[in-house]
Amino acid sequence: MHSAVLPLHTLQALRAVAALLVLAAHASQIDGRFFEQPVSDGSWILGFAGVDLFFVISGFVMVYITTGKPRGDAPFIGRFVYARFTRIYPVYWVFTLLALAAYIAIPGSLTRDLSDLHLWQSFTLWPIDNALPVLHVGWTLTHEIYFYLAFAAFLCLPERWLPLLLAGWAGLVVAGSLLLDGLPAIGTLIVNPLTIEFILGACAGILIMSGERRLARAALVAAAVWLAAACWLVWPQGAEDFPSGWSRVAAFAVPGALIAYGVISLEMQGALKAPGWLVRLGDWSYALYLCHLLVLSGLVRIWVSALPDFGPLASLAFLLVSTTLSVVVAGLAFHWLEFPALKFTRRLGDRLFRGTQHTRRAPAAHEDPAVRDGPAGSQQG
Repeated sequence: MHSAVLPLHTLQALRAVAALLVLAAHASQIDGRFFEQPVSDGSWILGFAGVDLFFVISGFVMVYITTGKPRGDAPFIGRFVYARFTRIYPVYWVFTLLALAAYIAIPGSLTRDLSDLHLWQSFTLWPIDNALPVLHVGWTLTHEIYFYLAFAAFLCLPERWLPLLLAGWAGLVVAGSLLLDGLPAIGTLIVNPLTIEFILGACAGILIMSGERRLARAALVAAAVWLAAACWLVWPQGAEDFPSGWSRVAAFAVPGALIAYGVISLEMQGALKAPGWLVRLGDWSYALYLCHLLVLSGLVRIWVSALPDFGPLASLAFLLVSTTLSVVVAGLAFHWLEFPALKFTRRLGDRLFRGTQHTRRAPAAHEDPAVRDGPAGSQQG
């Protein structure tokens, strides 16, 4: 496989699109719950497909940052795991504490009592049976942590084995999901069909990093047709109608992998350039997915208690203001929380893993698309 430096501006743009899709889906849910005449409808729930795109992106990024890097090298694998965990946990812990504070401050207006929260599982991202973490979007990060640990195990073996390892992993997921039932939470996680989305992204990464990029335009055409057909077939009336399991993978992960392969390949060929503002929003995408539910939930409670409901205009105004505020808070969180945390953990990692060969990254953290992983979502997302 070739290990040349790969431009990833289009990948950051895809992250931005994914985050905005999930934001739209959650905003629609809150719109329908708190406003008598919501302007959004059930079709907005299709935005939860942004989670599937995030999982595909994560699979691609893992291949990108490890192609041509040492296999079977304990310090390198340790640095890999350290880098992945420090991308996820520190900022996630801050927003989880904020969510916990909200439960303590206004327990009666939220969906769960304090006694129903799974605190240690929420902070460690350990899988929970039939429940969500304190910060609801954390369920997707539980999948991410599992992906990273499994991929770290693959780094113990020769790189040429990676396609076979991914195929074996996919076979385990297929067999387990079809044959096993009544598993504990950790077992359910291991055989969850959503793992296939990560594997599909990794396969796209293998193709691109091997130099096979000739099918970019065909892949994008196929993705457009596939996605249009999938949306038409599953067109939801509400969150309960959003597909799950293998239906979800088929509907959204397959076109997501085709889109990732297509746009990155075109960028490498010099045929596509992502808009700068969308790339910047992609930088903020992790902060956006962590903060947006807190912003939406807090704002709507202030809104409905302080302002009269003036029909559809109230709903429309809330959607516009809450979306804008979510993006603004995400930008502030990135610059004042996530970016400093990334710099600190990177410097600490340089000291802890002195002498190890780093994973591929750009010099500046704010320009480094490989350093911000993670999908956005809710239980339906």
